[in-house]
Amino acid sequence: MKRLVIALVALGTLGVVAAACTPQQVMEANLAVGLNRLRAEQGLPPLRVDPGLAAVARLRAEDMARKNYFSHDPPDGCDFACLYQRFGIATAWAGEVIAWNNYPLNQAVDVTIRMWKQSPPHFATITNCHFERVGTGAAVAPDGKIYHVAVFEGNAPGCSP
Repeated sequence: MKRLVIALVALGTLGVVAAACTPQQVMEANLAVGLNRLRAEQGLPPLRVDPGLAAVARLRAEDMARKNYFSHDPPDGCDFACLYQRFGIATAWAGEVIAWNNYPLNQAVDVTIRMWKQSPPHFATITNCHFERVGTGAAVAPDGKIYHVAVFEGNAPGCSP
């Protein structure tokens, strides 16, 4: 009975935290969970969410939503690697995956994770053994499109691609 009470208290606490977050923050957190689930399925260690990488990912998602484009190459030419430099983020191995869909907010992340899993190049980036850190970003465009971005960095020791 004691374990059940502890579990219910923990679930209640998570519900309060989730209720205090914006839809954007909830999507970003759920993206990180989904990415780590994909990595766990491959026997890989989880990625640490990094605030600097998260800022880059959010900027990328918001830029695409605001300017109505979908590309790793933004109109101003400053991609995720450029933003890493601007933010002073050192890189060894780095990568980015992007997606958009127009599903309801409570389904959009699951759709994105499923799309990334089914795309060999995206899945290869997500499961790159060198990556240790991740940042996730989400943004909703005026037309309702939901943009998701994940950026990665790392240099995991002992990694053999």
